[in-house]
Amino acid sequence: METSQPYVSKQIAAIEEQFNVQLFSRVGRRLYLTRPGEMLHQHTKVMMESLKNAEDMLLSTASLSRKRLRIATTTTGMYMLPEWLADFNGKVTDMETTVLVTSGDEVEQRVLSGDVDLGFVAYRPRSRSFVVRVLAEDSLVLAVQKSHPLTTRSFVKLDDLNKEQFIVRGPESASRALTEKRIFQNRSDWRFRLQINHIDAIKCSIEEGLGISFISKRAIDRELQSGTLTLVPLDGVDLRRSICMLTNAHQSGSQIAIRMAKHIANHAM
Repeated sequence: METSQPYVSKQIAAIEEQFNVQLFSRVGRRLYLTRPGEMLHQHTKVMMESLKNAEDMLLSTASLSRKRLRIATTTTGMYMLPEWLADFNGKVTDMETTVLVTSGDEVEQRVLSGDVDLGFVAYRPRSRSFVVRVLAEDSLVLAVQKSHPLTTRSFVKLDDLNKEQFIVRGPESASRALTEKRIFQNRSDWRFRLQINHIDAIKCSIEEGLGISFISKRAIDRELQSGTLTLVPLDGVDLRRSICMLTNAHQSGSQIAIRMAKHIANHAM
C-alpha cells in the first residue's frame, strides 16, 4: 500500500473536505492537531488496538485448532474409534480431542454445520454434502443370554423367533432402522418387551435374560469372548452395513483433522 507523504496529505485533505473540518493547524513550520484531529486520532488508536486484539485472537485460535480435534460418532463407531485415536495420539503430542456419541442424524448435522471435524456413522449417507469414506463392515447379529435355549441350535430361522421377546434400540437408531426394514416390518406380531437407547444397557438386559436383541457384532466382541453373551446364527438374513467416516464436502478441515482422517483411512478395514 502506498504510504508516501503526498499520498497521506491527499487522504487528509479528502477527509477535511468531506466532513468540512480542519484536522491540523500550522504554526510556523510545525503542524498541530486541532480538536477534531485529536478526536479522530483517539478513535483511530482505539480502532488499531481493536484490530490488533482481533489479530491476536485469530492467531491464538488458529494455533489451538491445529491441535484440537472434534468428533461425533454413533455408538457403533465408538467401538472402533479408541483404537484409531490411540494410534494417532502416539504420533501427535498435546492434542485435545472431543468426542460426542449421539444419533446418526445429529452426527450428519454437526459435520455439515462445522461443529465437528469428523463424523462416524453405521450407514452410508446419500447427501453429496459429505465426503464419505467406507472404513469397515459391520453386521447386526442375534445376541442371547448364554443359557438361552436357542444356543443349542446350529442356526435358526426367523419363524423360530415368533415367541421371543425382543429388546430394541430407540427409533433414531440406525440399528433399529435396519432391523425394521429387513425384519420387523413384516412381523408385526413379534413382541417388543424393552426399548433401550443405550447399547450397554441392552447388553446387560440380555445377560439378565430379559430378552434377545439384534445388535452390532463389534459391540459385543468382548462379551462373546468372555462367554456372557452368545451369538445365534440366522438362516437367510443379511444385516450387514458399512461403517463410514464423514467430512464436509464444502469446507476444508484443519490440518490435524486432515491428518487424522488420512490416518484412519489407512488403518481401517
